Amino acid sequence: MKRKVLIAAALLAAVAVLIAANLRNVPASGGGSGARGPKGAPEVRVQAVQRSNLRQEVIARGVLEAKDVQEIRAPFATKAVTLLVGIGDRVTEGQPLAVLDTEDLALQIAAQEAQVAGLEAQVAELRLRLQEAPLQLNQSLINARSALVQAEDNLSKVLRQEDALRTRLEQARANLTALQNRSTEGAEQVAAARAALLEAEEAYKANPADPARRAAYEQARSAYDEAVRQSQQAAEQAAAQLRAAYDELAAAEEEYARVSGDNPVAVQLAVSQVEAARIALQLAEMEAESGGTLAEQVRAAELQLAAARANLDSLREKLSQAQLTAPAAGTVLAVAVQDGTPVQAMQLILTLGDLDALKVKAQVDELDITKVQPGQPLTVETNAAPGERFEGRVTRVAAQATEAGGSPFFVVEGEVANRDGLLRAGLNAEVTIATAERKDVIVVPAASLRTGDGGESVLVVEEFTVKVRPVVVGLRTETEVEILEGLREGERVVVSPFTLINSLQEGDAVRVEEVDANWGRSQ
Repeated sequence: MKRKVLIAAALLAAVAVLIAANLRNVPASGGGSGARGPKGAPEVRVQAVQRSNLRQEVIARGVLEAKDVQEIRAPFATKAVTLLVGIGDRVTEGQPLAVLDTEDLALQIAAQEAQVAGLEAQVAELRLRLQEAPLQLNQSLINARSALVQAEDNLSKVLRQEDALRTRLEQARANLTALQNRSTEGAEQVAAARAALLEAEEAYKANPADPARRAAYEQARSAYDEAVRQSQQAAEQAAAQLRAAYDELAAAEEEYARVSGDNPVAVQLAVSQVEAARIALQLAEMEAESGGTLAEQVRAAELQLAAARANLDSLREKLSQAQLTAPAAGTVLAVAVQDGTPVQAMQLILTLGDLDALKVKAQVDELDITKVQPGQPLTVETNAAPGERFEGRVTRVAAQATEAGGSPFFVVEGEVANRDGLLRAGLNAEVTIATAERKDVIVVPAASLRTGDGGESVLVVEEFTVKVRPVVVGLRTETEVEILEGLREGERVVVSPFTLINSLQEGDAVRVEEVDANWGRSQ
């Protein structure tokens, strides 16, 4: 809307320039263009430089949406819904919006309550049976285990007696063998000493004058004599030990033969007693197992009861949700069902939204998006409220572009106050975002600025003579620019026609028509 106004203003300015060009040779006294200056010189319009406020704006198309939109859905399926509000109604927080029929739900609750009562009775009966189970089952199990332990101990005792006699017999044989081996060890030691003596004797006889050989011979002789003495002593001891070992072996063989002859009967009897005790224990365990099965039945019934109670709680929770209420104050934006019709679980019933402050989504061109930041003020205009402007703020700027029709744009969201309730969700809007603002600065029309290799400049007229004045530009809008350096307040700047602004040179003479400082400015 505002962009159209700017285009129209530019066209009017162009027409004014053409009219001025046709009238520039008419003398001022004759009521012509009002220009003063040398006859025949080009005619220009000048404007005195003043301080003003300047605001940079981005204009974009947008759509209004309700703020804080909330969907109200059915928590459970029902055969009928009763609507209590309609589209456009304002509601308060907690206000009833619709009521779901609960006839079927009430029947389900009654059936579930009956099931819970039956399961409670079943659990109570099973618990009582479990508590009254005969204690003799446990006692029988204890007795059977004790009998088995006793039978196994008796069998072990019989087997240990035979094992002890066998061990005694084997030990006697081993002792006899060891003594026999020891007697041969003495003879081997004497033979070794004798061999060493003969070797030393031969060496000595070969060289009797060698003291070392004589000493070796005497040492070998002493060793041989000692070996013979020890061998004789060991032989005497071994003979006595052998006699004792033979006696022990004979006694052990006699005792083992006596016991082993009667032992098979005793072992067989002990084994039979163990088998009988094991069978008795198995029977007792089977009887006790019935008590374990009963405990499992109690646990299973308790789980069924817990599940039934949870289902009953869920049904009662649904019953408490049969009346749908507003989660917050707002306006009914849409109703998705008809009054009295059935609905399914989670089916949309109606939509609420806040229309006191609306959300606006604007499509900002990629050339302007870098100027827009959250928190910047904005205004909204719509055809539904001609001449009205609604104030707001930018709340969010998209980080990624959206493409439509081959032209990328960025979605900018804002929040705008719905003054007097004139705005509606879904309206198209023209959004003006104030991206920057300067207070009390030197401002000239954007058309007066010319750009060259040396930078930017304006044409200042002094005594009907053109001066090219380099300037430093600050904030820019479509129609005006801020001058930071190069101009002083009160100086006269050429503002039209555009063709002369770009062609006049330093020192050129001109005819001058003064124009108001607000000429050509956007309103």
